[in-house]
Amino acid sequence: MTGTGVSGTGVSGTGVSGTGLTGTGLTGRTWLRYEPTDAAVRLICLPHAGAGASSFARWLGLFPSTVAAVRVQLPGREDVVAEPALRLVHDAVDALLPQVTRLIDPPVALYGHSMGALVAFELARALSAAGIPPVHLFVSGRRAPHRPASRAPIHHLPDDALVAALKTMGDTGGSHRSAAFLRYTLRLTRVDLTLSEEYAYRSEPRLRCPITAFYGTADPVVDLAEIEAWRDETDAAFAVHTFPGDHFFHQRHRVAIAARIAAALE
Repeated sequence: MTGTGVSGTGVSGTGVSGTGLTGTGLTGRTWLRYEPTDAAVRLICLPHAGAGASSFARWLGLFPSTVAAVRVQLPGREDVVAEPALRLVHDAVDALLPQVTRLIDPPVALYGHSMGALVAFELARALSAAGIPPVHLFVSGRRAPHRPASRAPIHHLPDDALVAALKTMGDTGGSHRSAAFLRYTLRLTRVDLTLSEEYAYRSEPRLRCPITAFYGTADPVVDLAEIEAWRDETDAAFAVHTFPGDHFFHQRHRVAIAARIAAALE
C-alpha cells in the first residue's frame, strides 16, 4: 500500500545508546552500539554512505520501550576510523551476521538508509538462510536491489566532481552540510559508494518478513517506481510511505518514520 508521511509527534518511550556488546567483526571488535534492554524487538540501524552510528543518535528517544535501537558502526569511521573501510556488501554481512545472531532473543528488525538499506537487505537474507529471519525489514532512499542502476556511478569521479555530486543529493543536517566537510570525509564516502554502486544482485528466495519502504518525493537518487519494486523481494506484507524531501529526508522526518516503524512492530 502507499501512505503519506507527515512530521509530527513521536511515540513515547525511552531510546537506548551505548558502546555495545562484546562481539566480533573483521578485526575482532563489535560494530554494534547499544545498551542492555528488555525490549521486545531490537532494531538494527545501518547508516548511509560516509556516515556512522552517530547519524542515528537523534533517533534514540523516538521509539517506545518495546523497541531498542542498535546502531551499526561499520569500520573506517568515528571510533573505528583506523580500521579499513569495506568495499563489498558481503564482507559487511559476513562480519555482522555472528554479531547480530547474538541478539536474536529478543528478535531483530532491520532499518537502513541508502547504502544501509542494501546492507540491511543482504543481512536479512543471511539471517533468513541461518533460520533466524528478521521480523521486519525497513528500507529508505535506495532502489530495490534487483533493479539495475538508472543513474551513472559517481564513486570514480575526481574529488571536486564527487563533492559536487554529493552536494546535489541534499542536506543531512550535518554530515554533508559543507563542501569542506565533504572533502574531509571523501575517502570514506568514496569507498562506501564503491560498495553500493558495485553491488551485484544474486537471485535467491524471496524474504518471508514484511518490508516497509520510505521515499523522499524530491530524492534525486531514486524514484518512486524503484522504491515500490521492493515489493518483489518479499512474500509477506509490503508498504510504502512517502515524505517531502531530498535524499536525506529520513533525518528531517525521523520522528514520523520512527512512529511508522514502531507501529509496524507492534
